[in-house]
Amino acid sequence: MIEVVIAVLGAVVGASALVVSIAGHRHNVRQAGRLAERERRIEDREREADEREKLVQSSMLHVTMAGSPSVLADGYTQWRLEAVNTSNQPLAQVTVRYDGVRLDGREILPAGGRFTADLPMTSATGAPPSPLLGSVEFTDTSGRRWRRLATGRLQPRADGTGDEADWHAPVPPIVGPLPVPLFRGTPSGGPYPQRAAQPKSPPPRPLSERAHRPAVAAVIVVVAAAVYLLVRYVG
Repeated sequence: MIEVVIAVLGAVVGASALVVSIAGHRHNVRQAGRLAERERRIEDREREADEREKLVQSSMLHVTMAGSPSVLADGYTQWRLEAVNTSNQPLAQVTVRYDGVRLDGREILPAGGRFTADLPMTSATGAPPSPLLGSVEFTDTSGRRWRRLATGRLQPRADGTGDEADWHAPVPPIVGPLPVPLFRGTPSGGPYPQRAAQPKSPPPRPLSERAHRPAVAAVIVVVAAAVYLLVRYVG
């Protein structure tokens, strides 16, 4: 009889251990999934922050087109493309183009500097130049080559091609308020926008009480069954 009790008790213990093992495995799988998802979100935020950081200085080059009555010929308007560096670092190899044609360039555009290139004069009654055809190419302090379009978008230069015509698709710049000095016509340098602090991810949650309940119930069942069998068959 004692052999039967031991066999039954062993079977109950084995089944209970299996239940506890399955419950623990399921919890570990869910926990691993949550950790993987959290890591993926952190990597996405870091990648977005890195991409945004690349656009900080290039977004601070402002390009405008303006016209004024010509002092050389009555009835004509002198149009100009103007680039203003509102960052606190210089830009290098600045080139102003209109409809793909190089108008003028500077080796260095200092912080707060302004660079103006004249366009062909037009009659006061004629159509003005199209701002959509104007662009400014420049190199930031990190060595990246950019093209600022009249639409406000930025085109990064393709790395390692050596071809001036090889540019990536336009990307939106970092949008911010118009600098007051630029609005007043006297541009000056300004600090870089501060990189937003990334929120810290909360630590992994411990095994909840609800997850503990199946294991506790299984242990209680095992103990109760063992006590019952011992009292009935041994006592």
